[in-house]
Amino acid sequence: MSPSIPAAGAMCPDSDCTISFTRGGIQLIPDVLANWAWRRAINPLYDEVSEEANQWFKSFKLFTPKSQQAFDRGDMTKVAAMAVPHGSREHLRSCMDFSNVVFSIDEYTDRQPPPIVQELVDGCIDVIHKHTSEEGRCPTVFGEFFSQFWTRAMKVATPQSAKQLARAFTDYLNGTHQEAEGMASEASLKFESYLQVRLESIGIRVFYAVCGLPLSIPDEVFDDPLFVELQYLGSELLLLDNDIISYNRERATSIAKFNSITVIMAQFKLSYADAVDWLVGRIAELEIKYMKLHEDFASRSYGNDAVRTDVLALLELMGNLRAAVFYWSFESGRYFGIRGEETRKTHWCPMVPIQPRNLELRGEHVEVLLMDDALEQLEQPCV
Repeated sequence: MSPSIPAAGAMCPDSDCTISFTRGGIQLIPDVLANWAWRRAINPLYDEVSEEANQWFKSFKLFTPKSQQAFDRGDMTKVAAMAVPHGSREHLRSCMDFSNVVFSIDEYTDRQPPPIVQELVDGCIDVIHKHTSEEGRCPTVFGEFFSQFWTRAMKVATPQSAKQLARAFTDYLNGTHQEAEGMASEASLKFESYLQVRLESIGIRVFYAVCGLPLSIPDEVFDDPLFVELQYLGSELLLLDNDIISYNRERATSIAKFNSITVIMAQFKLSYADAVDWLVGRIAELEIKYMKLHEDFASRSYGNDAVRTDVLALLELMGNLRAAVFYWSFESGRYFGIRGEETRKTHWCPMVPIQPRNLELRGEHVEVLLMDDALEQLEQPCV
């Protein structure tokens, strides 16, 4: 069940002061990791490699200075450092580049017309399947950015992981275009059709593949229907966690149509609070299924010590990724601004107003929301 949340004007939890919001609504953030086996960890090379990765990223000037500032508040390299807490320097760098790539794709494609999204998707897929190690060959700045990321990742990847990453990344990019088509459509979404699109466009299977770049998992394991199911169960867990956490930001930027809270509120005629409870119940069921399959694969011998070692390593990375994304969500400023730690402890955050956005802006001119600015529009709750 969701935690007890104060209404506007009620007393702050564990405090003797009063909350007053200028406009209504409270975002609910249950502790979805209460029963999860993995906890927060971070790579000790985070600070050093993050500085290098961010300098490279900013050299492409993919955003205006104002939007770059908002993007930086998300600290995208930190989620990578938490995703591979024991990764080598080279592996960590590729994971950090990946984080900057996918969050840039997210900003470039949110609320954009499907043809614009298709152009970006096609360019990235072309790099994946025809990539060259030579720099400066791509016709667009974003294409060059993606190409350099891909080239660096291929230097870390084994032949098996390179193949698996290419397939998962292609699925993710195609899912991103499908989401753009869904956003542009007037049709209402049902939960199952929503999942079909979002389980690809959220990119968790790609993140699994990036985390596993140094590993060599045979096709007979990676393509085992039960292992595929495990990846999708993990993807849905991360998706639903993210939908709960990101709802406030997505609502503020008018992209909450592709959030499961919006979908199930409409489909099942639920209130916001009841929709969050519904998701918490589904998460609990998914966790049971996930851990059963996780234990199944962890208990197998695979007839080869090297394969078993790599499978166990990937299973650990997959489980850890959910914790990494959860804790990063509060430690970065992407979803809660400076109120992240407060929100993690209290399990609630004020809803912010819908933010004006110029949806005609494209590419490096897209507007990235700085959540601190949106939260400042409200009267400050007590800390």
